[in-house]
Amino acid sequence: MFDTDPEPLCVLAVGDEYLFAEYLDGGTLFDDLREHYDESASWFEVPAEAFETVRDRLEEAYYDPVVVEDLEPYCVVVDRYDEHAGILRRSVADWQREGRRFLLMRDELAVKEALERGATPLEETEFVAGI
Repeated sequence: MFDTDPEPLCVLAVGDEYLFAEYLDGGTLFDDLREHYDESASWFEVPAEAFETVRDRLEEAYYDPVVVEDLEPYCVVVDRYDEHAGILRRSVADWQREGRRFLLMRDELAVKEALERGATPLEETEFVAGI
């Protein structure tokens, strides 16, 4: 048995789905979860009714899925015309409103990197999260 802690995995609860982005080497775990993988977006989208089964499988593979329901700390804002490709690639959802692009970042590290690239935390704006 391993004598280390499971790897935390940020899982964002968005509507009726759970989203997470994690590189799962092409082995058995990826094969088991493949039906939930959105290849064009490079993340997993798990319907609520399937999440417990997916959570169990992740835990068997030594991940610790941490479900995040308060999405605001994971949202950043950039001007729609600002360079944002580097930020966009680390997000799991994005939308536009009032000349701004809103990005839901995949984890705390992605938020930190977005802020370093000039994004503004949602809570420092007059906007609210609304996917």
